[in-house]
Amino acid sequence: GTFVGLLGLCGVLSLVQWRGSVESKSVLADGDPKQLPAFRRFQVQYLAVYLTVMLADWLQGTNMYTLYQSYNMDIGALFLTGFSSAAVFGTFTGLYVDTWGRRLGCIVFCVLEIIINALEHIPHFPLLLLGRVLGGISTSLLFSAFESWMVSEHRKRGFPEAWLASTFALSSIGNGLVAVLAGVVAQVAADVSGDIGPFQLAIALTVVTLVMVLFWPENYSQ
Repeated sequence: GTFVGLLGLCGVLSLVQWRGSVESKSVLADGDPKQLPAFRRFQVQYLAVYLTVMLADWLQGTNMYTLYQSYNMDIGALFLTGFSSAAVFGTFTGLYVDTWGRRLGCIVFCVLEIIINALEHIPHFPLLLLGRVLGGISTSLLFSAFESWMVSEHRKRGFPEAWLASTFALSSIGNGLVAVLAGVVAQVAADVSGDIGPFQLAIALTVVTLVMVLFWPENYSQ
């Protein structure tokens, strides 16, 4: 039943992807064809990072409840701490990212995620609580730094404003596909390495993301 459901979801996402690609091509037809090769390289540069980091994020989400349950921890307190931290830090994280540098914000996110997933290995409530506080900060960075870098870099390179829609469409479609993939991969990782398996894989993916981000140019708020 689960497998059939996943196949159905993949089918729907494939249809959405096809429609999105058609709309994306019509948008790109409005710009200068000479800029397309450079724009496509830019999209690959961004999407490789974005989809890798989203896969790492989805891997954690699928198994966090199960992991805390296996540790016999107060799950409600941990989740509430994470949500509260995201709400507090989300109010001003974007401002500091724009001021200090969006690439730096992405790097800080990766470092925090590696620390957070390392802390998940330790069944000690105060350390897990610290991980949830840091998780709130990293969540704020995830949904501000990466996208802000892409939009700013897109404009800095002189690509048509309308072409942003193409990158956003591919990001959205790719994130949906990655979410489905994460569920399958997380289950395999858990079967092989136990409940901590998906978090170990998330660390590896975040390290890969960090290496790719190091090759990005920095950009700041104008």
